[in-house]
Amino acid sequence: MLLPSLVLLALLSGCDAGAPVDRPDATVPTPTWAPAPSATPAGTVVPVGGPPAAVATGPSGTAVALPAALLLLDTAGTQVASVPVTEPVRSVAALPGGGFRAVSGSTVLTAGASGVTSRWPLPAAGGALAVHPSGWTAVALPSLGDVIILSPTGAVTRTLDVGGTPGGLAVTGDLLAVLDPAETSLTVYDATSGTRQEALRAGDGATTVTPGGPGRFVAVDARDGELLVFETGPLILRQRYPVPGTPFAAAYDPTRDTVWVAATQRNEVIGYHLAGGTPREVARHPTPRLPVAVAVDPSTGTLVVAGSAEGLVQRISP
Repeated sequence: MLLPSLVLLALLSGCDAGAPVDRPDATVPTPTWAPAPSATPAGTVVPVGGPPAAVATGPSGTAVALPAALLLLDTAGTQVASVPVTEPVRSVAALPGGGFRAVSGSTVLTAGASGVTSRWPLPAAGGALAVHPSGWTAVALPSLGDVIILSPTGAVTRTLDVGGTPGGLAVTGDLLAVLDPAETSLTVYDATSGTRQEALRAGDGATTVTPGGPGRFVAVDARDGELLVFETGPLILRQRYPVPGTPFAAAYDPTRDTVWVAATQRNEVIGYHLAGGTPREVARHPTPRLPVAVAVDPSTGTLVVAGSAEGLVQRISP
């Protein structure tokens, strides 16, 4: 995601919501400020040597996206590998069989505890990525308005001309959701055929999309402070729930049917159970300052949060 210039309103609210009235899509909310934490962060916290932009976690540990490296930590938070990069790591995802996949500039990296195991070139700088349980990977190419599908060996098997500026991806089953933060829209594709299905407006400032279970996607509207739950077949907005404190990032735990939302202005991560007719809060934890990303290990329920302001990564065991 490209970061717009900071504005005064961002310093007051913790999120750039300064879109002109006549063009509500003109700016993308980005986390720029948060107050000093009022509570000690839950769990354990480790410094990572820079502002983390994204995190992913699984049974083997945690991967942290940094401006100059892809950092790999074990389950105790100890560094096991650091992969230097020439362009910032924009996104990272855990792989079904262990290890991690990340995007740095126009390269997709696959890495484990021993370091990089593969490097795949992209036709342009990549942004968000999503990994299917079968091993294929979707990567957004914002400058081209495309999303490409890569096979488990890195071959391009399909190119989706989605238009606009794709900035968020999520996969559930064979459905791929593409979030365009600039247009604050959500579009669903059949990843197998490449067929475009339905599209809907996603609030007034959507920043993140995550799977929410079979046939369901969850988006975070940072500008309006809402959790948006979409169901597919056809695509409808099923639930709309307020989240105070400038929500920005989210991650879904399929084992517990819970979505975790990082609220930057409150330095908190909040868990919402999605099984009922409306999201139900089940937990709330204090985080490091400016939590910009969250990930969950579905096998254990362990949370990992990226605290951007002070270069910290938090690990919360259930």
